[in-house]
Amino acid sequence: MISYLTAALLAAIGLTRLATARRRPRHLVTFFLSMALSLTISAEPTVALIGIEYEMACRLVTNMLQMLAVHALMKLARSTRSPEPRTPWWPLVLCWAVMALACLDFAPLYGVQELQVFQWRPSVLLYQLALTGYPIGCLAVFTVSLARNASTRPAGTFRAGLHVIVVAAAATIAWGLFSGLPSFTFAVTGLGVQEFLPVSRDIGLVAMTLWVVGALLTAWDGAARTVRTWRGVRAVTPLWKALVAAQPQIELPARHDLEFTLYRRLIEIRDGLLALRTHVPPQVQDWLRSPVDGPTRAAAELAAAMVMRDAGRSWPQQPSGHAGEAPSVEAETAWLSAVSSAFTRSPVVREVRRLAQLDAT
Repeated sequence: MISYLTAALLAAIGLTRLATARRRPRHLVTFFLSMALSLTISAEPTVALIGIEYEMACRLVTNMLQMLAVHALMKLARSTRSPEPRTPWWPLVLCWAVMALACLDFAPLYGVQELQVFQWRPSVLLYQLALTGYPIGCLAVFTVSLARNASTRPAGTFRAGLHVIVVAAAATIAWGLFSGLPSFTFAVTGLGVQEFLPVSRDIGLVAMTLWVVGALLTAWDGAARTVRTWRGVRAVTPLWKALVAAQPQIELPARHDLEFTLYRRLIEIRDGLLALRTHVPPQVQDWLRSPVDGPTRAAAELAAAMVMRDAGRSWPQQPSGHAGEAPSVEAETAWLSAVSSAFTRSPVVREVRRLAQLDAT
């Protein structure tokens, strides 16, 4: 059950990254889905369901998937370089072929030949070396690259997640050395097959749990940013709809990307506000009968300008307003969200709109 739960978490993380990432995260998705599938196949209920006579085949497929996962990690580490160096597939395919041929040789003897003889069989040793050498090399490249990258990141959940993933990679290397070289593990520790498999599975689950924790921590910032962006889009949409309805020419080509949608709407709102500034009547200041905050004043000017534009009236002298550049997208979103709220809800804006309509008639 623990294996299935961990596999489900890994698969969920991989599919979530695939659905939400701005760029296609093929290396991460390959890693998470490969590890999820390997845990599922190696689980005892799965082996029992397939048939105990196919235990070695299940182990071979599991090991191949694990090697594919660490290959994806190495490609992920190398993708941080510009330009991204090409990572050849032939070493991985060669290791797979060696393992498959070795498995064909020793699988019929598994459980039949005496363990002391079986574990030192050349095909068994060749299988173990292929299984261990290539993944550890990939993980070493990944761990060093990630540790360097983590040291340059600002403090926060993302950096903490990177550090946890570095620990997870180190734990996976330890798991590989313990589980991938059982002949040497048996000789050093004195464990038998029945004692070795549960220990190996437990070490693997610890490593996978660290991967899950690290992935969740690194994904937290992205998830929080997505929520903030979605809230920003919702907040500025009423103002954006009013401006696009009044001036359809300001609308830019759409794209199905949440952050791009927010940036596009901020730009379109700014274009609309600038286009309407010459229609803001000077008497707006008189119609504001009590002191108001900046967003409410800007919303009142916009409401009056839209009325005067429909009436064909304009003034060459542009009134002063919130024309300064926002220090960040977040600040601009906050400002225009406040303007949008005032434009649709403020009684002050409704009164200014009414006075502008009276003045325009």
